Amino acid sequence: MSFIKVKFFISLLILISGCGFSQDKSSTKNKFENIRIETPNTKFNLIFKKHLNRTFNYKPTNVTKFILKSKITFTSSDTLSVSGLNELKSTKGTVTYTLINLQSGKTIKSGSIITFPALSASSSSLYSNDSSLEHIKERLSLSSAKKLYMHIKLITQKLN
Repeated sequence: MSFIKVKFFISLLILISGCGFSQDKSSTKNKFENIRIETPNTKFNLIFKKHLNRTFNYKPTNVTKFILKSKITFTSSDTLSVSGLNELKSTKGTVTYTLINLQSGKTIKSGSIITFPALSASSSSLYSNDSSLEHIKERLSLSSAKKLYMHIKLITQKLN
């Protein structure tokens, strides 16, 4: 019985020491702290920039090596619901971006990303329609920032 306890204790120590000495990926330094983001000064572009700064973990004190010029625009179109009685609005966000290397002054990558459309129901109240559209644009700004972060992450990994 004591042999089983000793064996269990030794395997538990090996398991704990293995987990304790492993390298945690979240503790490594973010490679994207040196990307400065520039957007136009409109409401949703500033929301988009705020989310990008959070995901890139940008600090103004760091030396910037890259500039990311980006802009988000929204397009809305009318669509029909499944039953065909109510009209829905489909809103898409389009992000245009340019990644520039400050040392060489060359454009590394430029392009655009289109988000998945978000649907909103229409009602008789103009206020509820406007506030619904505002919330959708804020959510699309957040998802666009995450998509652009992943895209830039792939680009910078190819550079290294």
